[in-house]
Amino acid sequence: MKVTGIIAEYNPFHNGHEYQMKTVRQTLNPDFLIVVLSGDHVQRGTPALLDKFSRTQMALCCGADLVLELPVSYSCSSAEYFAEGAISLLHGLGVVTHLCFGCETPRQELFIKTASLLNQEPPSYRQALKASLKKGLPYPAARAGALTACLHPNQADSEEAALLRSPNNLLGVEYCRVLDKLHSPIKPWPILRVGSGYHEQSFSDPDSYPSASAIRSYLSAHSDLNGLYSQMPRTAARLLQKAVKERRNILEDDYSLLLQTQLLRESLLSLTEYLDLSEELSRRIIRNRNQFQSFSQFCRLLKTKEVTYTRIQRSLLHVLLNLKEIYPVSYARVLGFRKESAELLHRIKKEGSLPLLTKLANAREILSPSGQKLLAQDVFASNFYQAVSSQKSGLPFIHEYQKPIIIQE
Repeated sequence: MKVTGIIAEYNPFHNGHEYQMKTVRQTLNPDFLIVVLSGDHVQRGTPALLDKFSRTQMALCCGADLVLELPVSYSCSSAEYFAEGAISLLHGLGVVTHLCFGCETPRQELFIKTASLLNQEPPSYRQALKASLKKGLPYPAARAGALTACLHPNQADSEEAALLRSPNNLLGVEYCRVLDKLHSPIKPWPILRVGSGYHEQSFSDPDSYPSASAIRSYLSAHSDLNGLYSQMPRTAARLLQKAVKERRNILEDDYSLLLQTQLLRESLLSLTEYLDLSEELSRRIIRNRNQFQSFSQFCRLLKTKEVTYTRIQRSLLHVLLNLKEIYPVSYARVLGFRKESAELLHRIKKEGSLPLLTKLANAREILSPSGQKLLAQDVFASNFYQAVSSQKSGLPFIHEYQKPIIIQE
């Protein structure tokens, strides 16, 4: 049986994501396609535009057979931990044969070679990295330079270093690093991204493949959402349009009052207990919190040359969601599946090393103590998201334990 895994946020699902799924079907011809999906909070340190079940439905309608949740402590972490969580989950299923990811450099051997070297850290690489950091270079630039110095000492640049300069390539390298560490049989399968760049804020062409950032920007600037139908599969566009009409779309500034209230409770010591929060950043938060106006404004206020905007967003989100520890991935939570793919669930239950969680009520019976703590983080994070969504939309609050998984006919 051939099973392909995709790691995604679908924030929201657009034509580029559909293209990726179709390309996987055409090139690999898998029996099943599994998506590991970020839950209600995403890697850039913000709430997802739509809740995880809405995005699960989009994925199932557009080609996925099974959607699993990436736990929140991994979904809103740096590329290294994001990859660790997602790959550990796919590896633990025991059935995945290929990992597909979008990139700007679709060369499998280059990803594998670069990942292996970064894991091994030979002496020449460590020496070059140390020298670059002493010169004051940021870590990403220092690491790229060390790769070149190690592999091509007579060159100013290299294709391995260039691989680390794109967010999508970088994630692909991190995926391959985890596969290498786990000695996983899963084969990486990079696919060339098409259309807009990762950070592109506008639609470059009515019939092109947009970035998720461009769609989010479009939503903030337009009341007429019919323009989405050229950028997203029709089913996904309808789901998004309905959510926006019902005011269920969530932005980081919808968290503003709750964040300000929480920061007023914190001290320098307590802030440093959260994931990603250094003492220096904690001091900046305490020193500037009286100038807080909104989530996004406060991130801009805290921004420095040494700390990226995304790192600040993640740190503040960790405070809001009370994330202080990352527990090992020890279960696979099902968000939804296609009815005709039930065989895949049976194979995972038989061959996987991770328990398959389809009902939260069964968690205490099948999860380890650390697994229960990991799940508790997800339940709180999703209830937090749901509470904000309920207040914004006026719709009833639904507890995470009351939400059924999606079974697509």
